[in-house]
Amino acid sequence: MASMRFTDTNVETLRWTERDAEPSGEVCWQDALLPGLVLRLRQSGNKSWSVRYRIATKPFAGPSQRITLGSYPAIGLKEAREQARRILTAAQTGEDPRQAQRERDSYTLASVAERFVADLKRHISSWRPVETTLRLHVIPRLGDRPLAAITKREIHGVLDSLVAQGKAGAAREVRKNMSRLYTFATNRDFCHANPLEGLQRRDLPANKDAGRALRDDELRAIWRAGGDLGYPFGDAIRLLMLTGQRRSDIFGAQHDELDHDRQLLEVPRKRYKSRRDHIVPLAPASWAIVEQLPKAGYLFTTTGTTSVSGFSRAKTQIDDAAGVSDWRLHDLRVTAETRLAALGVDRETRDAVLGHAKLGLQQTYNKFDYLKPKQEALQAYAQHLAAIITP
Repeated sequence: MASMRFTDTNVETLRWTERDAEPSGEVCWQDALLPGLVLRLRQSGNKSWSVRYRIATKPFAGPSQRITLGSYPAIGLKEAREQARRILTAAQTGEDPRQAQRERDSYTLASVAERFVADLKRHISSWRPVETTLRLHVIPRLGDRPLAAITKREIHGVLDSLVAQGKAGAAREVRKNMSRLYTFATNRDFCHANPLEGLQRRDLPANKDAGRALRDDELRAIWRAGGDLGYPFGDAIRLLMLTGQRRSDIFGAQHDELDHDRQLLEVPRKRYKSRRDHIVPLAPASWAIVEQLPKAGYLFTTTGTTSVSGFSRAKTQIDDAAGVSDWRLHDLRVTAETRLAALGVDRETRDAVLGHAKLGLQQTYNKFDYLKPKQEALQAYAQHLAAIITP
């Protein structure tokens, strides 16, 4: 068997020749950098990876064995070397790589997805959309496939089908959540490679619905329309604008979550996205809104016993009154982030105000950490908005 140091270029350009063919009809090349990794070329033009190894036993090594990794280019050189290195290392320690491969093949996408969603449930409150995306768009097509055997081509097939149906948004969610699933799976050794790594889709650009910062005139018009609409939706929108919090954190707030002495809203971990208590200092303008709300269980309610819901109709009324329709509630949060940065608030404090869990801000920080900087930041932001609303 001939040997060469594989590169992406020579692996791609290697061709079958009758002169080099073995009795089996294949042309085989071994990687000089990682002996044992073999590239097999067939007369049809197909190429595939395999690994030759011997299981270390005492006093002698066992017979030569072979494991097929898969076809090229579905499995590239980097991935083939990674898989081969794991197989060869296992064999050198006396383990049977075939048994390990059989165990990994038993992990289907559906079974690993179930574990993945169960893990999400323990850590984040927004697990349900992830579960729905996988259940509706991925599991029906790939659920029975071994997770380790799924290829880029198959992932592209799922995305192509959704795009053809006019569901580009769903395709973006599939790509994002499948990548998260594979990160979970590789970390737990259910598989060794992520087929979404390097996967490119020019027809699925970044989601523009991530939000935008509103202009001064838009903020002014929405604020005034909220005042005209009044309780509960108008007041809720004004409080969202002043605090930059998530919709669920304000719409679902209850009176017993308020600290009247320190003028704080404490969002409990049971309903907070990052599963930790979150303190929202309320600037005087925010506290003025809260103080005049009806003393029902929830700050904003239409029933008296449940948090406010059915925002779509109220949003239409605000749009009509404000003359602004190209906005979403999340844009108020994006605006707060942008304006706080412009006011000179540092990133760690902005992350603490908005409840982001990012590098530089410990996810397990004490709920009262950053309290004073958060108070100062939200007071500065309230004053900034006041100058816009009443120029």
